[in-house]
Amino acid sequence: MQKKFLGLCWLLFMAVWYWFYLPPLSIFSQAFWIFLILGAWLAVALAYLAKFPKDDWLKRANLGQKSFKGGVRFAITPIPKLTRAFKWLLLGTIAIFAGIFLLNVTQSRVFRARSYANVISVKNASFEKDFPETDLSTLALLDRKSAKKIGDTYLGTIDKVSQFGISDAYRQITIGNQPFRVSPLEYKSFWKWLSNRKQGIDYYVKVNQTTGKAQLVRLEEAMRYSDSEYLFRDTKRHLRLQFPTKIFADPSFEVNDEGHPYYVATTFKPRFGLMSQDPSGMVLMDAVTGKSRFYELKDIPKWVDRVYSAENVMMRVDDHYTYQDGFFNTLFSQTGVKETTDLYNYIAIDGDIYLYTGITSVTADSSNLGFILVNMRTRQVTNYKLASATESAAQASAEGEVQEKKYQATAPTLVKLDGKAFYLVSLKDDAGLVKSYALVDAEDYQQVTVNNDMVSLLSQFTDVDTDRLATIGNTGKKITVISGQVDHLASQIISGTTVYYVSSDGNIYKIKASSKNLDDLPFLTVGDSFKGELGKDNYLNRVEINPKEVEETKE
Repeated sequence: MQKKFLGLCWLLFMAVWYWFYLPPLSIFSQAFWIFLILGAWLAVALAYLAKFPKDDWLKRANLGQKSFKGGVRFAITPIPKLTRAFKWLLLGTIAIFAGIFLLNVTQSRVFRARSYANVISVKNASFEKDFPETDLSTLALLDRKSAKKIGDTYLGTIDKVSQFGISDAYRQITIGNQPFRVSPLEYKSFWKWLSNRKQGIDYYVKVNQTTGKAQLVRLEEAMRYSDSEYLFRDTKRHLRLQFPTKIFADPSFEVNDEGHPYYVATTFKPRFGLMSQDPSGMVLMDAVTGKSRFYELKDIPKWVDRVYSAENVMMRVDDHYTYQDGFFNTLFSQTGVKETTDLYNYIAIDGDIYLYTGITSVTADSSNLGFILVNMRTRQVTNYKLASATESAAQASAEGEVQEKKYQATAPTLVKLDGKAFYLVSLKDDAGLVKSYALVDAEDYQQVTVNNDMVSLLSQFTDVDTDRLATIGNTGKKITVISGQVDHLASQIISGTTVYYVSSDGNIYKIKASSKNLDDLPFLTVGDSFKGELGKDNYLNRVEINPKEVEETKE
């Protein structure tokens, strides 16, 4: 009976530990070995305890006591000797930890530096020729903190607002070609989960990073599985019980292009020893039904935007640029040793999320040798050579331009406008609200242009119609077409771009010289006719000089 009781205690302890700890049952996981060894030690300890007489450990009143006529005399029960199982367990534990230690040492970067460097391959390309021109309609202007501020304001529009909050996740994805951050609602507490678990979670928040518009999306079917659930509907516990041997990261919330919610969990296998884990696939779990499926890397659906984490990407890129010539080269001569800069950000290109960061020499202070773009779904890495300032230097330069206002610069977004590299920086006040924007010349970071209006700022540096930024998500906006005759004409150069000022019928319009109108615009004279779409600050877009028909209309 005593042994059965101790056996039940052991099973109960291991079950509770597994319930909360959720280690993968895989020999390639260090968490599994810790779980196994501590469980074995507990089993041996309980077996050792079982060798004591029952009365000595269950009946506290008589523990270690013996009675005789003259009173009470204490007696010490003999301690059983160490068992053979205990000795073998001790030797086994030492052997396992020693084996893991030796494996990790022999498979470390000290001995296998070049293997670490070759985990990824990097394609070299020209920034001027190969780096994609920035699509302003997919430009992610909001960082995570700004998106969260906007999204959180929509909580008050739902029923039972006191029962739910919005998760802090705000994961960046693309829907179509547009960059969004999405985050599900969550139960505010255990007691509120008890009250609402049968109905599930009906909403998630979607914030457009280009327009800054948020939407509280109501699902046709409520989510039954989330990070804020308890018991068997907790996402990680649900996946662990379905895939007990898989090593995976914490599940992340995403939605597909149709808006259906999923949790995605990247799975891992060790590449060197047990410490250097690398993605091997992904588990997709339907947040409504809980059905899950494992995909190999090559089979992951294209709507999934984030297979590789930023931490994994940065680690592998640093390994590639650091250990090409071996480990000891990094300590002494440091020939050809490069590294990523301290900051990184994301760019949406053709429906995929790309991480970009600068590449600098280990001895450089504020200059980059180039940039890399990494596809977060495939981990394809492209290096674009371009001597430029680091992101941190661009931040400092943007803050210095408005130092009297004490704005704080966000992590820069790399943009290419008319073939030239710029850092786009949002400037926030102490409340975390975006008050202004800055474009910093990546090659000469002392050249900074600041404007409170994004469209006006970008219109000074690109031929592309920047009014699209203001009309995304608002297709019903009317476009005003202006036509007239030139009464007076003047020009000036603003940030390297010639701007023509046209006076017509008492109004002044601005036309920016671009590759689309450069042939005609220099020959514009008083008396000529013109036609164009009216943009912000009286800039004219899609300008025609001496059109066949001149009229002022509104569409």
